[in-house]
Amino acid sequence: MVVDVASLGLFILDTFEWRTVTADGTATTTKRDEGIVGGGGTYAIMGSRTWLPPNRVGILVDRGYDWPKDLDEELAAYGSEMWVFREQPDHPTTRALNLYTGEHREFKYLSHRTRLEPKDLPPPLRTAQYLHFVCSPTRALEIQAQLRPEDNSTPQWQPRLVYEPIPDRCRPDELDALRLVLPSIAVFSPNHEEAWAFFGVSAAEANRRGRPGVEEVARKFLEEGAADLVVIRSGPMGAYALRRSGGAEEDAAAAAFWVPAYHSYETGKSTGKVVDVTGAGNSFLGGLMAGLVLYPDDLPTAVRCGAVSASFVIEQFALPKLTRDADGTERWNGVKPADRLAELAARGAH
Repeated sequence: MVVDVASLGLFILDTFEWRTVTADGTATTTKRDEGIVGGGGTYAIMGSRTWLPPNRVGILVDRGYDWPKDLDEELAAYGSEMWVFREQPDHPTTRALNLYTGEHREFKYLSHRTRLEPKDLPPPLRTAQYLHFVCSPTRALEIQAQLRPEDNSTPQWQPRLVYEPIPDRCRPDELDALRLVLPSIAVFSPNHEEAWAFFGVSAAEANRRGRPGVEEVARKFLEEGAADLVVIRSGPMGAYALRRSGGAEEDAAAAAFWVPAYHSYETGKSTGKVVDVTGAGNSFLGGLMAGLVLYPDDLPTAVRCGAVSASFVIEQFALPKLTRDADGTERWNGVKPADRLAELAARGAH
C-alpha cells in the first residue's frame, strides 16, 4: 500500500450541543447530538478522499475501549482502506464538545487525547507524498525535527509538509518558532484571522482590512521564510494563494491568485446550503493536497479542489454523505465533485 496523503491530525467523536440564553442569563440546552465523527485529521483526509480513492489516503485512528459498535460500518462506507486502527484498551476514544450559544462556538476535549507523532504512523502511511498536521509552531518544529535524520543521511521518507496552525497559538510569541519551521513547510495555510494574529492584529481589524489585507499578510509570510506555497483561507472572501516565484518563466497569474468560496456564506445561510463550517478549513487543505497530487502543474485547479472539498463539509453537521451510481461514479451529497470543480473554474478569479 502506497498512499498520497496522510494526516497527523486527530480522529474525534464529537458532541454538538446548542444552547439558548434567556433574558435573565440562564442557558438552556435545546439540542444535543453525540458520537458524531469529526476531528481535524478526519476532515482533512475526507477532503482528500473527495478526489482520491480510499487506498490513496490514510489516517491513524485510536480505537478506545468505548468504541461504538456501529461505527466501523459507518466509516467503511467511505472505504475501509483509509482508516488505520490502533487499539487503545486503556483509554476511551477521543471525544470533544462543540458548544453553540447563539452565534458563539466553543470547543473542548471531553476525554484523554494522544498526540500523534510521525513515528506512530504505520509503514503504509509513511509513504505519503503529503503529510498534514495542525498544531502550534513550537510543536511543528518538533514534528519537523522527527522527520530529519540525526546523522544527516537522506531519510527514507520525505513528505511535503502541509501545516495549519492551531488558532489559539497564532500569536506574536510564536512567531520566532514559526520563522524556524517555515523553510521546511511546503504549504502553510492559516485563515486570515489566524494569519494576522501572528502580528498582533485583532480579528476585527483583520476582517476590516479585507482582501488587500489578506494579500499583504501572505507576502509577510514569504518575507518570514515560507519555502513555497502560502494559502490564506478567508471564509466568504475565498482563498488567496501565493507561491514563491520559481523564476522569470513562471506565469505570474499562477503564482498569486484568489479562488472564490463555492458557497458564499451569506447566500448559503439564506438558502440553507451553509449549515455548519466546522472542519471546513481542514477539508479545504485535504482537497488541496489531493489537487496537488492530481494537478501538480496546475496550482489554480489544485486550490479549487480544496474549495470544493470544503463546500461539501459545510452543507451539514459532520461528514458529507457519499453515494455511488450504478456505474460506480461517486457523488458527495448527491453531486459529482468534478461538476462542482468545473462550475468553480467557470467563475474565474475574483
